[in-house]
Amino acid sequence: MLRIAVFVDGSNLYGSMRVLGFRVENYEAFYGYILEEALKVYSGSVITKDSLAAQLSRIYWYEVGSIDEWDLDNPENQSTLRSWFMESEEPKRTYLALAAQDFKGRPEELKEKAWNIIFPKIKSWYNQKREDVKNRHDFFRAIRSSTDFIEIIEAGHLKVHMLDQGLAEKGLDTALAVDMVRLTSTYDVALVITGDADSIPSIEHVKRAGKHVGIIEFIKGYPPESKGRQTSSKLKSSADFVAQIYETELKTKGLAMPFERSASRAKR
Repeated sequence: MLRIAVFVDGSNLYGSMRVLGFRVENYEAFYGYILEEALKVYSGSVITKDSLAAQLSRIYWYEVGSIDEWDLDNPENQSTLRSWFMESEEPKRTYLALAAQDFKGRPEELKEKAWNIIFPKIKSWYNQKREDVKNRHDFFRAIRSSTDFIEIIEAGHLKVHMLDQGLAEKGLDTALAVDMVRLTSTYDVALVITGDADSIPSIEHVKRAGKHVGIIEFIKGYPPESKGRQTSSKLKSSADFVAQIYETELKTKGLAMPFERSASRAKR
């Protein structure tokens, strides 16, 4: 019996679904289809006289667990951000230009006006990101209660860049890579959903341990007549095989729905 483990970079999966314009409603069916497609490709890439009997060991789904904590109602935190803003080149230049429109006051007042423009934007953006993380936690609690095969691992952390209103994800790819190596005794084939080239060393280590590794790739549009392996990236070429999952197949099989049709359901 061929044992299969699936390792999912949740941010990559979410981003792929957004590119396709879909969201998933039934994750058991969704991953079941991915497993079927991957086995088709895998069976064509190994030498065997017998049909392959496979068993899903577990799906390890890695997600962001926390975000930098800022109390933006705290005057000390506001003062810290204001100092950073005043010392910055960008975005201060951009907001000075906005503040200068129809401005007739003194130069020091112009800087204050620029700060008063950007701070509400920062506060609104940050509060929305915190709410997004909370909603993700609620979503994954529902996933945990609905299936025994999906293990949600909250390993990543979102580093906040306040002035740029940007986020940097830390730790998630490392946790996935470490577990791929640590759990090699529990699987024969690892299916990986990630776009991060940092996974290459762990893939190569797993292969040296005698395991096979497949990359799952989501593609917009229709499948060609033959799903050949593509090696357009170092990540895909480091794997033993690539299973391509097409937008139209997900739609036809009812495995994913357009975002607008499911807007009233649980947020993800």
